[in-house]
Amino acid sequence: MPSLVEARLVAQGLLSPADSAVGLLEAMGPMQGQDLTGVLASLALRLPKGTDVTDVRAAFDAGEVVRGYPMRSTVFALSARDVGWVTELCAGQQRRESARHWEKEGISQAEVTRAHDVFLGSPGLTRAGLGELWARHGFPDDRGFRYMMIRDMMLHGTAVYGPFDGADQLIVPATAVPYTADRSPTAELLLRYLTGHGPADLRDFAWWTKLPQRVVKDAFAEIAGEVETTDGLHHRPGLYDELAAVSRRAHGTFALPAFDEVMLGYRDRLAFLASDHHEQVAPGNRGVFRRTVVRGGKFIATWSSSSSANVEPFRELSATAQRDVSRALRAYPATRR
Repeated sequence: MPSLVEARLVAQGLLSPADSAVGLLEAMGPMQGQDLTGVLASLALRLPKGTDVTDVRAAFDAGEVVRGYPMRSTVFALSARDVGWVTELCAGQQRRESARHWEKEGISQAEVTRAHDVFLGSPGLTRAGLGELWARHGFPDDRGFRYMMIRDMMLHGTAVYGPFDGADQLIVPATAVPYTADRSPTAELLLRYLTGHGPADLRDFAWWTKLPQRVVKDAFAEIAGEVETTDGLHHRPGLYDELAAVSRRAHGTFALPAFDEVMLGYRDRLAFLASDHHEQVAPGNRGVFRRTVVRGGKFIATWSSSSSANVEPFRELSATAQRDVSRALRAYPATRR
């Protein structure tokens, strides 16, 4: 019987690559992007063999893929066509928290709007350049203000992280794209989540988006006929047939980035990871995650570089397992030299 992790590896495209980064994100929904180098690798791993981080950066440079704050008060990568409606759907609580922050700081809503407008007069800037621009217009010249205002703009659909400028991304004005699907936005996002993350349940999606359970249940009624359910978990039709066709490969060895959706896309990580192993992956449960290795449908180690000396297994590995891990690390996406 395949493991839950193996089924999710297949659902998330790690064995059946997507044609493009934007196509992948529009099929499965936003991908956790707090760690920029990690999300570039996460995307590359789900694209055709030979794709590297440079290829994924090109999708950002072309304006097809962006990063923003669409939900869960953290950064995600998603299609530029989706960032507006997903943020509008899921970021309401974060927008209210941001408004309370400015009120506490003694900054009026009119001044927040002015800061947005000052930014919109630029073609796109680095974080440092945007801070300098705001300082010239009388706003506080400190990193705390800059961070919170950038986040506020992204929560309100004003800005996104777009093309690269060296190792970082420019902050550019967001392009408004109307939502056009026939189903409700919540149902559309739920269908994408179950398509690209399932097997999962509605509590996973509610946690992932922070949308109310009652809203999620109503949305599921719209799309229930478009998914299958196995052992109480929902997934795309035919997923287990797909898994059977690649069962040997799904049982293989995968080196994953920190913050990858296989680890972070679900409410209960202890459903597939022992508590002491979870402590190794996320020390102190403080929101910082380490890179992981999956083998045989289980998480077996964390790692910090392609050297086998920097692999920390949960328990001693056999010689065969060590060779498999080393091979997976060598195949990990890198920037083209």
